[in-house]
Amino acid sequence: MSDSTIRLLLIEDSERDAARLGMELRRGGYQTEITRIETAARLREELARGSAFDLVICDYCLPAFSAPDALKIFRESGLDVPFIVVSGVVGEDIAVEMMRSGAQDYVLKENLARLVPAVARELREVSERSARREAQTLFQTILHSSPHPSAVIDRDTGLVVHVSESFVNRLLSKQPPSPGATLFDLVAFSAPERVRQLLERGGGSALYLVYSLDNQSRVANVRVSVVRHQGTTYANVILEDITEQHYLKAAFDAVPDAVFIISSTKTLLYANRAAEEIFGLLYFGMDMTPLLTFPEHGPARIDDQPYDVHITPFRFAGETESSTIVTLRNIAQQEELLEASTHDALTGLYNVRFFEEALSDHAKSGRTTALAMIDLDFFKPINDELGHAAGDAALIRFASMIRSAIRPSDVVARVGGDEFAILFPDATVDDARRIVARVYDSLQSIPFDYNGSARNLSASCGLGVLRAGESPADAKRRIDDALYEAKRKGRGQFVVV
Repeated sequence: MSDSTIRLLLIEDSERDAARLGMELRRGGYQTEITRIETAARLREELARGSAFDLVICDYCLPAFSAPDALKIFRESGLDVPFIVVSGVVGEDIAVEMMRSGAQDYVLKENLARLVPAVARELREVSERSARREAQTLFQTILHSSPHPSAVIDRDTGLVVHVSESFVNRLLSKQPPSPGATLFDLVAFSAPERVRQLLERGGGSALYLVYSLDNQSRVANVRVSVVRHQGTTYANVILEDITEQHYLKAAFDAVPDAVFIISSTKTLLYANRAAEEIFGLLYFGMDMTPLLTFPEHGPARIDDQPYDVHITPFRFAGETESSTIVTLRNIAQQEELLEASTHDALTGLYNVRFFEEALSDHAKSGRTTALAMIDLDFFKPINDELGHAAGDAALIRFASMIRSAIRPSDVVARVGGDEFAILFPDATVDDARRIVARVYDSLQSIPFDYNGSARNLSASCGLGVLRAGESPADAKRRIDDALYEAKRKGRGQFVVV
């Protein structure tokens, strides 16, 4: 049976209408295995036989049967299967009543275009409920090694008629309950009215209910189901203690790193609050594939923020496929600190510390590397005449000119107040000369204008290639000598050595 094949129980007396329904489902992409019945007896027979169905579609009115009767019988079976009414005579009041009784939807035969979307929605919800039940069972097995405490209560009198061994051991200090005790005599709930509502309503769950045990507050999910036996209605009350789980979730929510757990099928099992702050609303079972665009390890950018990604595979008890814990740590602050430690705050160029390390690395590499040392000429008059803000602007302008001229592989740094250095990896002195010449062209063609005062910037430069066996300090000293030679010759030029 393909993924799009559904096992359909069709309660319909008209062969023509049955054919139309099958055709509509096929048009919507579903292949169907149809079991068609027309009577209550046949419905009970199919249910007693244990026939497995994915969907029930029922005509509202049949000669010997009706949708309300069919729904009642079907709901008594307890099967979690969508029940959709399809009829030509259903009015709004009847449709509302059917929905209140437990039908998932109703569709008019004259508007069968609604059928496939309704079927798709209900099958999806059944699948999600099934997945949640499976996951809940799995987590309960992991978190609890013994059965949950439970109590059977006479709904008419409110008296406890039976408690499980775990109820006695965990909640009653291994002492059996006194005759005539109620649940509320035995368990000190902080909000007993929530449990009473479940008992009166005939079932359901009260989540995160606080109760006191040995003078300590604990947290439980209280689940109530109702059964009728020999004329008496009983409520089975189960206390699923989730104290550790509750505080564990609170602890994970307090963790600043985003943490989420993904199943082997790429669906979400858990996400903490930090993960929701990054990705928005996250819910159990959602497809995480569109969000998993970052690498398995190392840096990643999400919404223009840098994160360090760490992925840990693991298996829940009973799993054959690995799930995954994903941790995302925001490293923006670390990147800012790294930027501050390696870059000049004013110009954004590398700083002298980074330059010294880069020079040492290139000197050791044995690769042909050129080095330029550059001073901005007449910088002091700019500061004195126009102010320090103008001096800063001149440095920023000069840094921009250098950036525009160099190659992506070149390393430029501000190594002093008005002093700059450029490393040219894999470059001859002629290669470096051409690049430096472009900087000088910019100095001549682009005047520096500050608050209406325009002047051309000028620079002196020493340029040469690192020599084999030469230490970084010696290379820098030699290129510096060339720089001062350029100054002695009148500034505004570069000298090659």
